[in-house]
Amino acid sequence: MRHILCAAVWLVVCNLSVLFFSASVFAQDAPKAEIFAGFSYGNYELIPGSSSFSISDETISGSSSARLGLFGWNGSVAVNVNRWFSFATDFSGLYSGSSASNTTTETLTCGPGCTQTITSVNVAARPKVHNFLFGPQFSYPRGKIRPFAHFLLGMEHLNLTRSENLSSTGVGVFTLGVSLPQSAGSNEFAMAVGGGVDYSIKHNLAWRLESDYLTGQGTGQNHVRVSTGLVWRLGN
Repeated sequence: MRHILCAAVWLVVCNLSVLFFSASVFAQDAPKAEIFAGFSYGNYELIPGSSSFSISDETISGSSSARLGLFGWNGSVAVNVNRWFSFATDFSGLYSGSSASNTTTETLTCGPGCTQTITSVNVAARPKVHNFLFGPQFSYPRGKIRPFAHFLLGMEHLNLTRSENLSSTGVGVFTLGVSLPQSAGSNEFAMAVGGGVDYSIKHNLAWRLESDYLTGQGTGQNHVRVSTGLVWRLGN
């Protein structure tokens, strides 16, 4: 947790530094900073899917990826350099008390009339995902509507419980069940590509809807996050 707080403070300090720099260099009619806070939903690939193939006397049948819906929060601070360009710091937390699993089956031919099947069930449970991201954001103000897009890089902190259940059946082979639960916590590289739209409610307040594609090296490569909430505009 101490590493997470340090990363969050570092990203906010970066944005504040850009704020002071841009205020002294650029003359603009855009707000100096925008603060977003809201609700977030994420669809996460906790276990990547595996392919099916056959080689020699071995056949492996994979299943689709194990995905799970997570709920939580999302916040960001954007420092505007001008009307269309800003630097954004994004941080979010997504959680679930459920689990997701996928199954891989390996069939071996051990001789005439003899086959052995090994089934592996991988389970990921109770995930907690925190993302801390920083990068450029591009906007296109049009009256009350302000579409935007961003490309963000940073860190993902993942906490979950993993387990693997193995069973083996076949001619002359006994059945075996093994469960290997393990709690895992890791910090990995993360990236988000996406955008959204702000709708002005009044001069310094807007409603935001945004969607992002996220990837983290520790949890697969295909996550989706959707967030909505309020934006406060400062210094305009």
